[in-house]
Amino acid sequence: MNVKEINPGTLGSILFYSVVTIPLTLITIWVIVAFQGKYYVSGSSMWTRLLWPIKAFRMMFGKGRKSRGKMG
Repeated sequence: MNVKEINPGTLGSILFYSVVTIPLTLITIWVIVAFQGKYYVSGSSMWTRLLWPIKAFRMMFGKGRKSRGKMG
């Protein structure tokens, strides 16, 4: 981490470091979960496994709306 807050005389900053590392970390997590999905979801293609965030979002919020509607 070569940023001016830690190492004076360099051109990097904490803001730039954060802007670069946060998306790279999220992309890495996405890809690792997609590749590990073959152990949990057998028979699905790689393209299907890459869509896991969309499926997880639909499962979390889709079931939540249905269960509230039945109770009310």
